[in-house]
Amino acid sequence: MYNRRRYIPEIKNSNVNLKEFGKRTAKNAPIQGSAADIMKIAMIKVDQEFTKNDLKSKIVAQVHDELIIDATENEVEIVKKLLKETFENAVKLNVKLVSNVECGKTWDLK
Repeated sequence: MYNRRRYIPEIKNSNVNLKEFGKRTAKNAPIQGSAADIMKIAMIKVDQEFTKNDLKSKIVAQVHDELIIDATENEVEIVKKLLKETFENAVKLNVKLVSNVECGKTWDLK
């Protein structure tokens, strides 16, 4: 979607296993690459919203398709709403992006 390029020299390999790996990689790369790009776009927009709204909450980590936010207690509801809206509208697609937001004292949601 965003012209990400992934070179796959394995696809020309004479070793059948490496060639098949290259084929699988070629099919998967556009999906994974686009998902990574969308995540980055959304993260930048979230950070901009935090700044614009003078929030003390911060992005702590990204793990695959999840963000870990350190939110102050009085900002939790604001941050939850902001995250959902920002992620679901980060990019315009032919399908709707759906975002789930959970809250807990630890990453384990306890």
